[in-house]
Amino acid sequence: MKNIHFIAILVIVLAIFPTANFASAHNNLNSDDQTIGNYELQVATDPEIPEANHPFKLSFRVLNHQSASNILNSLNTQVSEVDHFRMGVRIYYNDQLVGTIPVQSFSKGEWSTYYTFHETGNHIVSVDLYDVGPNGGILTYTFNITVLNVFGNIFPYIISSGGIAFLVLTGWVLVTRRKVKPKH
Repeated sequence: MKNIHFIAILVIVLAIFPTANFASAHNNLNSDDQTIGNYELQVATDPEIPEANHPFKLSFRVLNHQSASNILNSLNTQVSEVDHFRMGVRIYYNDQLVGTIPVQSFSKGEWSTYYTFHETGNHIVSVDLYDVGPNGGILTYTFNITVLNVFGNIFPYIISSGGIAFLVLTGWVLVTRRKVKPKH
């Protein structure tokens, strides 16, 4: 009976231990994508929850959706990164323009830059893709990026402490259960 309890505790510890190293907040909190016409724009932040007055990585990826030529092949939609694109970014806070990234040309489908928000709250990021709209016009994509005060590594600590608490309670139940003798 002792061996079964020991093996059960060992299995629980081995199952929970790797998760403590990889615990994180919601992976897609500030990641989003939007499709207009044949183009999809994806945006992501690293860290996923930017802090006010701390630089973070703002990443963009532009995909081209090329639909199949007939209805029977409509499931063969191909999605691939564009070869090159021109893009500019406008950043708003409380409906006021607080920053811009000038229009630039990029030779790949991905681009990243470092940026710093100075206020906490919701920022609206308007991304303009040039020369891809109807008649070579501009397509504008709008994203929300949330900026919070110091979060640090609170999520991994909370999840790890929850796992440790579970192990302690399970061990306590098994130890105290062994000490209680039935009154038969």
